[in-house]
Amino acid sequence: MINSRLAIAVCTVLTAALTQPCLSQTAGVPAPDRNGDFTTALQPGNRGNVYPTRKWLVVDPDPTYLNCRATPDGEIRARIAPGAILSAVFWEAGSAAGDAIILHNGTYWLRVSGTDPLTVGTPGICYVRANRRYIAPISEDAIQGELFRQ
Repeated sequence: MINSRLAIAVCTVLTAALTQPCLSQTAGVPAPDRNGDFTTALQPGNRGNVYPTRKWLVVDPDPTYLNCRATPDGEIRARIAPGAILSAVFWEAGSAAGDAIILHNGTYWLRVSGTDPLTVGTPGICYVRANRRYIAPISEDAIQGELFRQ
């Protein structure tokens, strides 16, 4: 991966020489639909490729914390505090990675594994509602430090 400062410098030099705009590829995040649901954890790139959104921030303001369930809409396995960071767990479908968000009985669920100690219970792999009231995607470009390294 090219250092972003180097990419900007090269882009600036090329732009000055060619008088053409230069675009840099950045990691975006999935947008919620009109209901606030995230329907995918995959973000399309500008070259036809797809990028997984691996990290999600718990934003649920409920004082009893966000429920993380054993199955979509199933038994509560853990409760996760606002500010916790979750790692999306993607399905493997053949040779290509599948999505971490699934549709179950009309609602979207993100399959996660907790990476932050702000939990009550043992989350392991569990499901949280994939809605902007509860979680927010974290851009890969914004990730810094050891907490986010895989």
